Amino acid sequence: MPRLIKLVWKATPIALLVSLGLTLVSALIPATQIYISKLIVDQVVALVGEGAAISLIVQSLMPLVAAGFGFLLLQAVLTQLDGYTTQVMSDRFLLFANTQLLQQATRLDLAHYESSEFHDLMERAQQSGSTYPMRVLRLLLTLLGQVTRLVGLLALLLRFNPLVFVLLLLSALPTFWVSVRFSERRFWMTRRQTPSRRLADYFGNVLTEPKFVKEVRLFNLGDYMAKQYREIREEFNLESQQLARRQAIAQVTLEIISAVGFYGAYALVLWETVRGLVTIGDLTLYAGTFQQAQAATTGILTTVATLYEFNLYVSQYFEFIDLTPQVISPLRPQDFPSPIRQGLMLKDVYFTYPGSEQPTLKNISLIVGPQECIALVGLNGSGKTTLLKLLTRLYDIDRGLIAIDDIPLSAFQLSDLRRNIGVLFQDFARYALTAQDNIGFGNLPKREDRLQVQQAATDAGATGLIDRLDKGYATVLGKMFVGGVDLSGGQWQKIGLARAFMSQAQVLILDEPTAAVDAIAEHDLFERFRQLTQGKMTFLVSHRFSTVRMADRIVVLENGEIIETGTHEQLIEKQGRYEEMFRLQAESYTTA
Repeated sequence: MPRLIKLVWKATPIALLVSLGLTLVSALIPATQIYISKLIVDQVVALVGEGAAISLIVQSLMPLVAAGFGFLLLQAVLTQLDGYTTQVMSDRFLLFANTQLLQQATRLDLAHYESSEFHDLMERAQQSGSTYPMRVLRLLLTLLGQVTRLVGLLALLLRFNPLVFVLLLLSALPTFWVSVRFSERRFWMTRRQTPSRRLADYFGNVLTEPKFVKEVRLFNLGDYMAKQYREIREEFNLESQQLARRQAIAQVTLEIISAVGFYGAYALVLWETVRGLVTIGDLTLYAGTFQQAQAATTGILTTVATLYEFNLYVSQYFEFIDLTPQVISPLRPQDFPSPIRQGLMLKDVYFTYPGSEQPTLKNISLIVGPQECIALVGLNGSGKTTLLKLLTRLYDIDRGLIAIDDIPLSAFQLSDLRRNIGVLFQDFARYALTAQDNIGFGNLPKREDRLQVQQAATDAGATGLIDRLDKGYATVLGKMFVGGVDLSGGQWQKIGLARAFMSQAQVLILDEPTAAVDAIAEHDLFERFRQLTQGKMTFLVSHRFSTVRMADRIVVLENGEIIETGTHEQLIEKQGRYEEMFRLQAESYTTA
């Protein structure tokens, strides 16, 4: 809870202080109003007993009535001010907390996203962080008001009999115990349901996301998916209903105990009044005070129990915030070489994916010149894309060395390293934003530079595509938003390629750059490819040997190891695995 308060203070300090002040002032008003009522009753009884005139009674009561009205009006004003302040504080904090969560998500390693436990944790953090921190804060302010109010009421009750407070506490404690017990059960029930809830949400997404629409209809999956969603949610509802029923039964019993406590105290006040030990005004005062004090005590204990439950949820938000990335920048980074003079060196590199027992890459050793074009070839799963991810430090190697100009990659600032590497992966992102954004994201500081964006589009062969769009570079791509235009796979790949060419990086990584591009566009791209990559160290992954053979050197991987290196002609002459793959692909084109 202290950590949460500190977070709220960082988000909206002034609103927090104002809300705190309003809560304290508002909490003291009920006790003041009760005491004014007691004074009014005593004044009426005394004046009537003396046979005073109506005008004198009215004149004597006016100041007290005016004071009571003033406090009532003040309470109404403070309530509205508190509602406004709380809304402002809630909006600001929600923005701050969600921003913190999103920033944390971007800091975490790629390895985190490949763990189902991480997705459970992130789901819980998103749900908890969006509502529960503010609920806790509101409850804290409510609790502060309740305690302040109770202190004022107890000051009045203690004038009568200190034992009344003991009776008050004893009648409220069972409610507190039940609330805490069931709050904890509800939390662990919700936490246990996270994987199933994510599965239900996944079925819901399959039925609503555009990328699944065609297959859902073609294979008649709609009813099946909806049934799976419904069954999971019905199971949740049943478990929740059972817990709520048990809590309701327990709560009814406790209400009886609470009622006995109240009427026991009320009977004590009546007895003292009958004996003439207290006035009629005191009877009004103590009866009203005890009723409010009992409600305040029950409210305090219930609020504490609810705070306990809500803090369990808030802990899930901080559990996510506390995750630490393993791939980080050094404390004293070295500057990335500009230009690269010696090249890239990989020496005895080993890498194993988290949760895997067998290494994906092993004993990888390779030296690449500053302006050399390397093609990576191999069957699916041979480690080509993994090797490229290591070059960008999306993962860190288990052992060995990857260095540029004899400086290990881990010695560079992450942002500096990645700024010097332009990348187009197979599963490149398709942003539901404008064409200019989709290309400009390759070099964010130059995103608004239309000339550079246009040049990147020209280099990738995307100019004709963009010129045909109604709003050109201002056209929103994809159908997610109003006015969006969907593209074919090959058209999207041209946009992705243009994004890679936006970068002024010295190293260019192209993973299947022409996989979805038609043969004419591929030929056009190859005509300019050497010119576009001139002066850059280039890594090219492709299953098309027409693409591969243009590289300066070809590296063949199999089962995570380099088994062959050389030019196209050298590897064909060697008649090894590369020659076999090339021959099989060539035969698929020439066989009638």
